[in-house]
Amino acid sequence: MNYVAIWFAAFLGISAVDALWHLGIFGWAYGPRFRLVARTVDGKMALQPIPGLISQVLVVSALMVLTILSVRAGQDYPVNLVVGAMGGILAISVYGLVNQALIKDWTWTLTVLEVIWGPIIGALGGTFIAWLYRVI
Repeated sequence: MNYVAIWFAAFLGISAVDALWHLGIFGWAYGPRFRLVARTVDGKMALQPIPGLISQVLVVSALMVLTILSVRAGQDYPVNLVVGAMGGILAISVYGLVNQALIKDWTWTLTVLEVIWGPIIGALGGTFIAWLYRVI
């Protein structure tokens, strides 16, 4: 089994869908509302690419391990989807709730979007990883 190929395909796929969510579909909420709590330089968000990349690597890696364990245990797509959704809740939804608890200007809109997004991206990622594992 080519785990490296699965990981890179999953990383690219999950990152593309994540970018679509944050920059496209709900960009209206993440842009101005996130700017309130973001690190800024001269009024513009100063993104920190290394921590962002590391967090994406960790999310994809965790989803891959959880999903492949469920596939190898003989579980089919519905269980793989649920396993991925649970991984997404742990990685993304919890992030939104912790930010709500700790960051002064973190908005409830951002929290709700992160809580919703966690299981969605996890389920999509888990199902995609399960499919890749079966076809590669």
